Order: sequence, then structure tokens, then C-alpha cells
Amino acid sequence: MNASLTPARESNSPRFLLFLICLFASAGQLAIDIYVPALPDMARSFATTPQAIQSSVSGYMAAYALGQLIFGPVADAYGRKRVLAFGLVIYTIGCLLSLGAPNLETFVLARCLQGFGIATTNLLAKAIITDSFSGQALMHAFTYMSIAWGLAPIIAPVIGAHLQEWFGWRACLVFLLVYSLVMWALLWRYRETLPKPVHLEPRTLMANAGKVLASPVFQSCFLAQGLCYSILLVFNIVGPFMVQTTLHKPPTYFGYLALGIGLMYFLGGLSNRIHGRGLPSAEQRLRIGARVMAGAAVAMLVLALTVGLRVWTLATPVLVMGFCAGAMYPTLMAKGNSLFPHIAGLTSAILGCALLLVSSAMMGLAGFVSIHVLTPLAVFFVALSFIVVWMVTKLLRYLTQQQAARVACGSGEAA
Repeated sequence: MNASLTPARESNSPRFLLFLICLFASAGQLAIDIYVPALPDMARSFATTPQAIQSSVSGYMAAYALGQLIFGPVADAYGRKRVLAFGLVIYTIGCLLSLGAPNLETFVLARCLQGFGIATTNLLAKAIITDSFSGQALMHAFTYMSIAWGLAPIIAPVIGAHLQEWFGWRACLVFLLVYSLVMWALLWRYRETLPKPVHLEPRTLMANAGKVLASPVFQSCFLAQGLCYSILLVFNIVGPFMVQTTLHKPPTYFGYLALGIGLMYFLGGLSNRIHGRGLPSAEQRLRIGARVMAGAAVAMLVLALTVGLRVWTLATPVLVMGFCAGAMYPTLMAKGNSLFPHIAGLTSAILGCALLLVSSAMMGLAGFVSIHVLTPLAVFFVALSFIVVWMVTKLLRYLTQQQAARVACGSGEAA
């Protein structure tokens, strides 16, 4: 940890902070994926349609995106602990309201409260790392956080599926409430790590935000990221109905399918650690990943038109797309976050908000996809993947132009 720590910050041991960071970083993902295997049962319980119950996920995502944008600057001004406590209050209220929701409208409202409140945990876990660690310890802390963030959507559907089969779908919501109580206990032990509050200047924030959003590189990054993420999220809200309602498989069956796809996404991310002579560069991997993703989506469409809806025709292309999304995501995130190093916190908050809004919009559109045949979902995935190819192509062209401009500028100065 940093040598120049104040006494208050010294009371946080590195092990405690790592445990807190991992638990908080995975909370947002966990709350998305733990109850998706229960969506068909929830639709029956609320006497509503699959499209209507899916809105509880897209509403959560939209509120999560808004919270990312708001809480970052506020935490820099008022401290991590206060903002985390405020977010957890809202999240816990949302958990309690979801458990007692008498109708779908109340349940969707509860999910929006959960999404808005839980935005503080993942966002401020990153800030706490930056506050508390430096050098190699900083890299190790981010590695642990990334692993926790990546494992949450892998194991959550399996946990949720078993809870639903054993105790009913509300058990998934009880799990989230208990998880919030654990976070409260950790927050009580946590001591503030913000070294120095930053004065909020709305006019400067707006000017910087406009600069970030106007960047074509940033636009390509967040659209490509958001659409890659959308493919997995759309599968998670449409898949349970196809697998359980149309193909008559149990919730645990879908849970393990989601586990496999999550593992492929995780392995795709790990593939970025493999480097060597003759292997593709990060930029080349982006191009390859986008094209393979589009190829898998086209293969799904061909299978949908020739074979129809089967577990393997649904899952196999998504496994490939999941691996490609995982392989592309870290590079897209790095390119987007490194554009404006002097306002890195704001850039990160806007990037997180933008890609979550894109994902939320795509999930809203996916609510109109039929759950009885595979073709509409395949067409949807073809459209998303081809837009990803377009965005990646634009991104790489912009980066090449920027590199050429820097080389020309350097040559001019040397002359």
C-alpha cells in the first residue's frame, strides 16, 4: 500500500480491502444474473408476458448506468464511505421492496432502485484500489477485482437456478438481500480512503463530458463494448424462456448453459494474456474477434432456418460469440479509458454509463423477440454482430489515422 497513508487509512489492512473490493465489484453482476433462470416462473407468478418480466432486467441496467454517471464525481467530493452507504441504503430498500412486490410494476420499480444503488459498489471499488494501492500492488488489486467481476456472471445463474428449484424464485431475491447485509458489515469496518476531496465544478464537468462524447474513438469503443455485452445479456433474458418454456428443460439446465457461456467469455478475456512473436496484436485480435462473432451469428441464422430451435443450435453459436466478446472487451475498454488520462475518472464513468445504456436498450428490443422459434433471435444477433464489425473497423481506422498524424508531427519536429 502507499507509504503516505493517513492514520484513518492505515486501519484498512490490504487483505481486508481486497476482500471488500472483490465482494463489492461482483455485486452488480450478481444482481443481474442470479434470477434470470427464474424469469419464466416469475412471469407466471405475476401473470404477465415474457417481454414484461424482461423489463425488470433492462430497467435495472438503465438505473445502473445512471448511477455510474452520478456517483463517480460525487464520491470524489464527499468521500467513498458516504456514497457507498447512500447507495447501499437504496439497494437494500430495493431488495426489500422486490420481496414484497404485489405486482409487476412494483417489482420493476424495486429493480430500478437496486440498479441505481448498486452502481456505487463496482464504481467505487475501482476508486478504493486507486486510493489505497500503488505500483505492483495496484496491478494485483485490479487483477483480483477483474477475476471477481468476471466470475460473478458465471456462477450466479447456477446458484439462482438451484435456489429456485429448492425454495422458489423469491429465494434468489432473499440471497441478494443477505448479500447486501454482508456488504453493510464490510462497509461498517471500512475506513475512508479518499486522500483529498475534490471540489465539484458542474460547468467543467459538462465541458469535459462533451469533449469525451464527441470523440469518434470513444463512440466506437462504447458502442462496440455495449453491443458485445448485449449479446450475453440478451441470451440471459431470452434463453430461459426458450430453454425452459419452449424446450421444456428445468431451470438448472439453463443455469449450466449460462455457466458454459460465462466460462467462454472468461476464457476469451484470458486469451489476451497470451503474447508472442507471430501472434496477432491487440488491434488484429479486435478485427478477428468481430469477424468470427459475425460468422457465428450467421451460422446461428443458417441453423435456425434449416434445423430450427434446439439446445445445441441455440447454445453453440452463443458460446463462440461469448468467447469473442470476452477477447475483445479488455482491448475496447483500455482504448476507451486511456483516451483522456487527465480526466480518467470521468471518462471511465461515462464509458460505463454509455455501454450499460446501449445494453439496456438492446435488452428492451430483445423483449419483442419470439421465444418459440430461433430465427428472430438469430437475426437480432446478426444485426448486433455486424454493427460490432462496423464499429471495430471505424475504431481501427481512427487509431491508424492518429498514429500517422503523431508520426508526421514527430518527423516535422525532427526536421
